[in-house]
Amino acid sequence: MEEYLEEIGDYMSSPVISVGPDLTIQDAAQQMHDKNVGSVLVKINDKYVGVLTETDLSRKVIAKKLNPETTKVSSVMTQPILTMDRYLPVKEAEEFMKKKNIRHLAVTEENEIVGVLSVKDLVACYSKSFRMIE
Repeated sequence: MEEYLEEIGDYMSSPVISVGPDLTIQDAAQQMHDKNVGSVLVKINDKYVGVLTETDLSRKVIAKKLNPETTKVSSVMTQPILTMDRYLPVKEAEEFMKKKNIRHLAVTEENEIVGVLSVKDLVACYSKSFRMIE
């Protein structure tokens, strides 16, 4: 089927939305809400060092009753950042995300992170393919 041939870069979200490691969880969650995204990459200077996801917020902050107004992003972010090249097929990203049990994947071009592919992006990819079949 054709969706297996489409590239990750065709469905990734770009530009990358990032926050600093010293930002509070409250402020990071507000940015995620304002930008309508389920994750942000964590950046120190020019280097991405982690990812903060909605799952991190629910499992590492809310479930553990941490204070979002004082807890820093660096204390709950997920490391390392898992990546795939933007020119690889979407199907490979789907299989990798399933195997690693992740919902957000950083996307690279020439070893630089240029976007993020989420499960929501995969749904958009596959629903486009189903619409084409109808």
